[in-house]
Amino acid sequence: MTTSANASSNAPLNAPSHSTANAVRRRAGDPVPDLVTFLVFHSGLRRDFGRLADALDRCAPGDTRRRALIDEHTALLLRALHHHHAGEDDDIWPLLRTLVPEAGPTLDHLEADHQEMDAVIGRLAATGADAAERARDLRSLQTLLRAHLDLEEAEIVPLIREHISAAQWDEIGRKVNKGQGRDLPMVAAWVVDVASPEDREHIFATAPAIMRVLYRLSWRRAYERRMARVFG
Repeated sequence: MTTSANASSNAPLNAPSHSTANAVRRRAGDPVPDLVTFLVFHSGLRRDFGRLADALDRCAPGDTRRRALIDEHTALLLRALHHHHAGEDDDIWPLLRTLVPEAGPTLDHLEADHQEMDAVIGRLAATGADAAERARDLRSLQTLLRAHLDLEEAEIVPLIREHISAAQWDEIGRKVNKGQGRDLPMVAAWVVDVASPEDREHIFATAPAIMRVLYRLSWRRAYERRMARVFG
């Protein structure tokens, strides 16, 4: 996700993002942003990179088909993670810097975490690593993510709820969904899988009707087939 999609071709490189340029502080009594899907996504990140490392440990050295499926699903989640971080760096963090300047040091820390994780993601995105090496990197990424998400949820999520309007949060969410591209069906089904029963009910109640229909017609079955093959 990049700010250039919302800027003119001759805009300066340091032009504010669309979200920042139109920042409107949430007023007391206004609806609170709906963070259910955002936080469920975090839960999935906490869960699945370690599971993928375990799947690699169990994969027989000669089982190239299973290894390819594990690598394919790893690549999907790495794209989703990178997209999530880009959305934060390009839209959410600049918006909070405008609305809550005192959050700057924590946001600096979180952006530095993203850069540290990018180094691991880069190694995982490369081809040719053996299973043991990839499993180590997946567990390293999981460790980095858990510490990062703990800080983000303790210090930044309350600021999002307090200061960002529900309308602006929904606008960012639509941009994120659009940016998922061809990965959207699998990522959406993954989020539903991760969600608790209560959160799943909320997601279905608030998602666009077309997404609910597509999930029930095809996305869920395609996701479940992949999970059976990847994790056994």
